[in-house]
Amino acid sequence: MGAPRTMRLAALLGLVAVAAGCSRGAAIKTVPVSGKVTYKGQPVEGATVSFIPDGDGRPAIAMSSVGGAYRLMTLDVPGAMPGSYTVTVRKSDIPLESTKPVTMEEAVKMNTRPPPAPKELLPTKYADASKSPLKLDVKPGQNNTIDLLLAD
Repeated sequence: MGAPRTMRLAALLGLVAVAAGCSRGAAIKTVPVSGKVTYKGQPVEGATVSFIPDGDGRPAIAMSSVGGAYRLMTLDVPGAMPGSYTVTVRKSDIPLESTKPVTMEEAVKMNTRPPPAPKELLPTKYADASKSPLKLDVKPGQNNTIDLLLAD
């Protein structure tokens, strides 16, 4: 009775090892990409930065932090895959009415009308991949420091 159980356990462990090896081999290959987002020469904190591949590849995203600094991630892997990208940058301001506490009556009234639209804080050309002037290359085998200088 012990031998069949041991054989099944050994076979199961073998399958787990093979599956783990396959998933490691399929990992995406990225290189570090970071930089700073500025608009009219001022750092932009809280902007969503998206690198959208021109062709095959996976998009990479980041949120700019204090001083406008960003570091891209592709899925849960730091960096971006080497290649050519169109870059979008967005920052919105959510109206205060949509974040303040309300009474039950106010909530019912608010549910009957659409929520206020967020206000875009950067030029809209940077939010649309088909209009963005930001066309950049991520180079393999190196750290890529790419500053995003936005203007009207």
